[in-house]
Amino acid sequence: MRSFIAITLPQNIKDYLDDIQKQFKKCEVSAKWVNTQNIHLTLKFLGEVKEEKISSIENIVKETAAGSSALKVKLTNFGFFPSERNPRVFFISTDKEETLQKIAYGLEEKLEPLGFRREYRFKSHITLARLKSKKNTGCLVAKSKKIKADKSFPVDSITLYKSILTPRGPVYEKMFSTKL
Repeated sequence: MRSFIAITLPQNIKDYLDDIQKQFKKCEVSAKWVNTQNIHLTLKFLGEVKEEKISSIENIVKETAAGSSALKVKLTNFGFFPSERNPRVFFISTDKEETLQKIAYGLEEKLEPLGFRREYRFKSHITLARLKSKKNTGCLVAKSKKIKADKSFPVDSITLYKSILTPRGPVYEKMFSTKL
């Protein structure tokens, strides 16, 4: 099953990001916008996971959460991966980069013995859209410099999700969640 570990966003933040997406959609870029209910902050994408590894992953998530404290995270700036000049992903970043990176890298380290490739490139962000072409991305870049995010949200748990791919887009199902 396709899976990932993430921080779930409160509904008021999802609603706020939905309003922001509506402003950016006016740029008429060629993009696949993330469904508001699917918006989250990924800590580790696992990919295809065998059923027999799920309990070990849950234990790792519990152990990592137990070693971390709840925190308040603020939405900050908009950005693009890999860059503004060649945008493929449009996102909003957060503060507390170092703290969230520590959690993500803790997961990476503990998951590596289970066969998950360790990555050293965590960037705290929430994906808003995946861009299909460069059409009208100049508008998106310009607008991203004018709109200021000003919302904060509590981070008090980590969740393991199953991602079910459907013709209408992915459906995310919570498999396990634990408090920080």
